[in-house]
Amino acid sequence: MPDRRIDKLNSTRLLGGVEQPLPLFTSRADAVVDSLAHSIESGELAPGDPLSVTALVQRLNVAAGTVRSALGALEAMHLIDHRLNRASVVVTPTPAWFVAVAAECSGLSIAAADLGIAHATEAQVTEFAARAATVRELWETDDNDQVVGAEGLWELLDLLAVFSRNRYLSALHASKRPALVLGIRSLSRPRNPAMLRSVVDVLVAAARDRDRLEATDLVRDLYTFVVDGVTDL
Repeated sequence: MPDRRIDKLNSTRLLGGVEQPLPLFTSRADAVVDSLAHSIESGELAPGDPLSVTALVQRLNVAAGTVRSALGALEAMHLIDHRLNRASVVVTPTPAWFVAVAAECSGLSIAAADLGIAHATEAQVTEFAARAATVRELWETDDNDQVVGAEGLWELLDLLAVFSRNRYLSALHASKRPALVLGIRSLSRPRNPAMLRSVVDVLVAAARDRDRLEATDLVRDLYTFVVDGVTDL
């Protein structure tokens, strides 16, 4: 029976209640990347699931070269493990894997905070504060889904990447979402809601005050906090 988890191309990178962004990818190969990354991030494709070129060609109705190119991109995104002469598999998140993913994301998010606050218009700062208020609500109680809250925090950083006026930084930062979310969902333990609410508050204050140093220090500490919640398991 065909695997219906990956039988079409999707371009959906949404958080609940967030306006749909423009697709990150435009070519046929990139559409395959986007579709498979979404399936991995959402859990439709589980760790260890095989991704054979032949099966993907049949299910997605694309050329073998297109699939190979997409799988190469997914490997660079740390979402799959390439196996010589065998089908690639969806990566199995481990603390060591997550440290590497978070290290990449941290550098990009720090740059996003620095340049985003530097270049944001007053209207964009207002937009950021409004979005932050929504994210803050995700951390109001211990009963809320903390994975969704963590995704919301990442989304705030991604918004700053958009404000940076650097399309390369914005696109690269956005491309890191699937691996980071996969790691948080798979490995992260519950965090202190009060601490995360304070992160949101300080980040908004830094944006309003145009305090780039405060923002970048906060983002650096936030990633350290996230990694510590994984590596001490």
